[in-house]
Order: sequence, then C-alpha cells, then structure tokens
Amino acid sequence: MDEREARAARNESISREINEGLEDAQASAGAPTFLRLVCECGQQQCDHLLALTLHEYEELREDPRRFAVARDHVRPEVELVVRETERFTVVEKREGTPAVVAEELDPRD
Repeated sequence: MDEREARAARNESISREINEGLEDAQASAGAPTFLRLVCECGQQQCDHLLALTLHEYEELREDPRRFAVARDHVRPEVELVVRETERFTVVEKREGTPAVVAEELDPRD
C-alpha cells in the first residue's frame, strides 16, 4: 500500500471521529429516528450526509475497519462492501495499510 492509500485511510478516520461527536450530540438532544452523519469515504471534498439509525451506527462501530459511505464512494482497491442499503454502504478496509490505519485511529479503542 502506498502513502496515498494511508492518507485516504487517515481522512476516513477523521470522518469517523466527526461522526462520533455527531452521534453524541444528536443522541443527547433526544432519540432521533436517524442520525445524520458525514460520509466516511475519505475524499477531502465529499459533503454527502448519510442517515443511519443508532442501531446501524453502533453495529458499524463494532469493527474499527468498517466505515459508512455513500453508495458511489466505494474504493474497491482498498475496501470490500460488507452491507448495502438504500441509504448507505458499509465497507471494510482490506488487510494491509488501510486496515492498520483504521484500527490505530479508532476513537473507541
């Protein structure tokens, strides 16, 4: 894996940290039907918002290598599709640098 892939994995981890804060803020404001979260694709210019239930988000966070992205933001060279819904796609980082970076930067670890 090259530096570009490591940088993308770091960007995705930053989006995940932002979503952790959004989850806390939205959950403390009441019990929303859907959490509004940023796409965790790692593209610096991405401004997509995703809608996940709290249960979907917590299930996603059980594995630090998994991220929620917009359907057309999957990067097959570094991630596998684990689950698809009409609202978002769950991807898992492939073994190597992307997986290592995702695990090292997991805010829940």
